[in-house]
Amino acid sequence: MTNAPLLSMEETLERMSGDRELLVSLFQLFVSDAPKKLEKMDACSAERDLFGVERTAHSLKGASATVGASQLCEIAAETERAAKAGSWDDVDRLRRDLDRVCGQTLEAMREFCGGS
Repeated sequence: MTNAPLLSMEETLERMSGDRELLVSLFQLFVSDAPKKLEKMDACSAERDLFGVERTAHSLKGASATVGASQLCEIAAETERAAKAGSWDDVDRLRRDLDRVCGQTLEAMREFCGGS
């Protein structure tokens, strides 16, 4: 498992010139969008569509990187690589990791938004 922080808050705030309101807005968008990406990944998996899993993982990786969701970004990147390699076993294992880490990440974002 990754040693990356759940959220790289300081780095992300620095990239946004310390604009907490902007970060709250991005977190709110992410909180509403990330579960949709996971649902899309599930639909692609059910259809045995590796390319769809790869593209959705790539999209989640980029969105996660933008908001500083470091662990989620790393697992999405691993999922993207596993799908590209055609490894359903790894995709299935990583998909469970994505669920767990995404849940933790979304909770941390909600807490940050509530405290801002």
